[in-house]
Amino acid sequence: MIKAEAKIALDNTLRYLYITLRKAGCLLMAIEFEHKGTKYRVDTPHEAVELINKLDQHEVLYGTYRRENPPRVWTADLAMDLLNGIGEMQKKFLAVLSSKNTVKSRALAEELKMDSEVALAGVVSGLSKQLRKMSIQPSSLYRVDVEWKGKEKERSFLLSSDFRDALTELGWPEAWQARKETDETASTKKRPRL
Repeated sequence: MIKAEAKIALDNTLRYLYITLRKAGCLLMAIEFEHKGTKYRVDTPHEAVELINKLDQHEVLYGTYRRENPPRVWTADLAMDLLNGIGEMQKKFLAVLSSKNTVKSRALAEELKMDSEVALAGVVSGLSKQLRKMSIQPSSLYRVDVEWKGKEKERSFLLSSDFRDALTELGWPEAWQARKETDETASTKKRPRL
């Protein structure tokens, strides 16, 4: 327990420190904010903005923050329903996204051997139509970030961690690619020679 004289001395010291910091132009305030269900406390508005940006970057890189029981949209069965209802190019699109964190649209079009990003837009449109048939928002499957560099627009695609987990449960895209290679080999063996 602090004696009364020591408490008065501590109070005076803190008051003088506060006055000195204010005169020096330092800004002191306690800022408490909540982000994704967790409370954080910082000393300046600048620290608050920096921390929020770092938390958002962490979420993009590593998925969602720890939560009690985050709501899950994608189950393995629902993911399989989607995969069975889409075409080969949409499956290739999802396979590329599942293998990387974020993919720039230009690199994605090249990896899918497409002539342009316009052709890629057609693939994404077909995937979005299938999602709407299933009453699922495209944002629960993937996110598109747009960044302007001068007059150029650069899009980046990010697959949701929820859908990625469902694909992992299915062993996809590895099982799909292995089956596809097996089917291709079988079809070349069955062709009659001319």
